[in-house]
Amino acid sequence: MRATAAIVLVALALVGSICGAQGVDPATVPDVLVRQNRTVLPRVTGPAEDYSRHCQGCHGHLGVSVTEMPRLKDRVGYFLHSAAGRAYIVQVPNVLQAHLSDERLAAMLNWIVQEFSAAQLPSDFRAYSADEIAVLRAERIPSVPARRREVVQELVHAGVVASSEVLAFSFQAGRY
Repeated sequence: MRATAAIVLVALALVGSICGAQGVDPATVPDVLVRQNRTVLPRVTGPAEDYSRHCQGCHGHLGVSVTEMPRLKDRVGYFLHSAAGRAYIVQVPNVLQAHLSDERLAAMLNWIVQEFSAAQLPSDFRAYSADEIAVLRAERIPSVPARRREVVQELVHAGVVASSEVLAFSFQAGRY
């Protein structure tokens, strides 16, 4: 117990010295405030927990990350305007190979599209089902970038998005 208390004191002293060097009051650092106020943060559960474990590391906690990663916020819903787009979302390697049951993967994908891109969903949006996930997981696409380009071009041609730039995610224009 004393060792733990000593580690906490050293950590707080370190935070204090770093903050002091940066001109920041350590009492305003969120982690310090949470500990001092004994704030209990709600546990993330269900599809949101699955997202945080399987997707958030690359796509960010708000569906936006670095430019090299596809932005989910305000975009992923567009893919559900076509059968090829629905399939593509499931067949992206880290989704396809997620260690989740078909039911949990369907719930997570439905949560993602509704949480991050509800306004972009088709008016006749149909949630993923476990059966659909099982069928789509059985299919493999030979080239994820090539399939993405095909789907994006299909969405442009159908008038769902104005141009491929709407769904581009790379810092190099036109790459997706």
